[in-house]
Amino acid sequence: MPSPDQESPTWPRVFRIPPLIIVILAIAMVVAAWFAVFAVDIWGWLPREGAIPIWMALFNEGLVEIAQWIFIALFVVGAGYLAGMYRFTEYAGIARFYLVLSIGFAFILIEEAGDVRLILAEAIGRWYGYEILGFHYHVVGTLPVMAFLAFFPVYALVRYGRHVWQCSSARWYLVAMYGIYAGSQLGAQTSHIEGWYAHFGNWLNINIFGSRLPEPWGMEPGEIAYLFIDNVVEESLELIAAGALFAMLLATISDLRKNRVSVRVQQDMEALQNLEAQQS
Repeated sequence: MPSPDQESPTWPRVFRIPPLIIVILAIAMVVAAWFAVFAVDIWGWLPREGAIPIWMALFNEGLVEIAQWIFIALFVVGAGYLAGMYRFTEYAGIARFYLVLSIGFAFILIEEAGDVRLILAEAIGRWYGYEILGFHYHVVGTLPVMAFLAFFPVYALVRYGRHVWQCSSARWYLVAMYGIYAGSQLGAQTSHIEGWYAHFGNWLNINIFGSRLPEPWGMEPGEIAYLFIDNVVEESLELIAAGALFAMLLATISDLRKNRVSVRVQQDMEALQNLEAQQS
C-alpha cells in the first residue's frame, strides 16, 4: 500500500510548528517561573502578605503543570492521528510506537490531573500506617501506579524505538524526553528514602535563596523543603520533558511529510504483510 501523500495538507497547523520552538517555549516558561519566585518571594517586588507564596502557587497544579497537560494532550491527539495515518504503510513501526506511547501518556495525563497515585498512597497510609515493610507509605502506595504508567513508554521504546530512531530530527528529543522523565520519576519514587528531597530542598533554600524562602503558615521547615523539590524542581523538569515529548512528535511528522525517514523497508514491509495476513 502506498504511503500517504508526504505533502498532505490534512495535518492541522499546530502539528507543523518547528519542534525546536516548543522546547525553547518550555524552557522559557520554566525560566520565567523561577524568575517569578525570585522576584516575588525573595526580592519582594510584588507584596503578597497573607497570600500563598509564588513557589507554591505557580508550579504544582499551577501554570507550569497546566502547560505540561497541554503539551501532553496535544501529543496524545497528534500521536493517535499519526498512528492512524501510517499504520498500513512502510512506516508501520513508527505508527505503532506512537500508538503505544499515546495510550501511555493518556493514562499519564489522567494521573497527573487527578493525582491518582497520591490518593492511593494516602489511603494505604491510613490503612497500614506511616511505614510499611520498612518503606514510607508513599513509596509503597505510588509504586503500582508508577509501574503501570511506566509500562507503556518502556514497551514502546524497547519494541518499536528503533523505528523512530530512523527519524533523524526526532532522535535527540526522544533521548531528552526519556532521560528527563526517567530521572524525575526516579527522584519522585525515592523522595522519602533518607529524606533526600527535604535535604536537597533545605540546601537550595540556604545556598540559592539565602534562607529567605517564604514559609506558608502551619508548615514545618522539613515539609517546606520537601515540597519545594516536589513542586518547583520536579515540575520544572517535567515541563521540559513534556515539551521534548511534543517536539519529538513534531520532528517525526516533519520527517514523514518531507520523506526524510531512512526506513528499513524490508523489515517494516514484512511486519505490514504479517499484519494484513492476520486481518484477512
